[in-house]
Amino acid sequence: MRTCYYSVQTEIMACPLFLPASPLSDFEDGWTGCCAAQPGVAIPVDTLRRRCNPGYARDACAYAACAEPDAFRFLIQSESDGVSTVAWSSERDHHPLAVGTLLVAPEGEATNPLERQARACASADLWRTRA
Repeated sequence: MRTCYYSVQTEIMACPLFLPASPLSDFEDGWTGCCAAQPGVAIPVDTLRRRCNPGYARDACAYAACAEPDAFRFLIQSESDGVSTVAWSSERDHHPLAVGTLLVAPEGEATNPLERQARACASADLWRTRA
């Protein structure tokens, strides 16, 4: 099993409102994306790196302050033929609120933040293990 958000080395978790789109430069540097509270609005790179990708931005973001969880944490349980089993936890103040697992396949489009982040986690893990 491999702990994941986008970087195993830094073990960061994303804001629960963050909708990742593509890696900033590589899978170790975080992701571009938008906020579920403001879809389609561009987020400055500095904000992505300091708030959206790491999570726990309640004190710095009005939207994050209104969300019940502070962050999502992920763990790749297994991968076979490109399909990953991703365990997830939503957290508030570093304590779990809810847990579960998702099957993440390479095809398909995820629309909610939890599924989009699980897909980003699985993509980053596949990139790292096959690089």
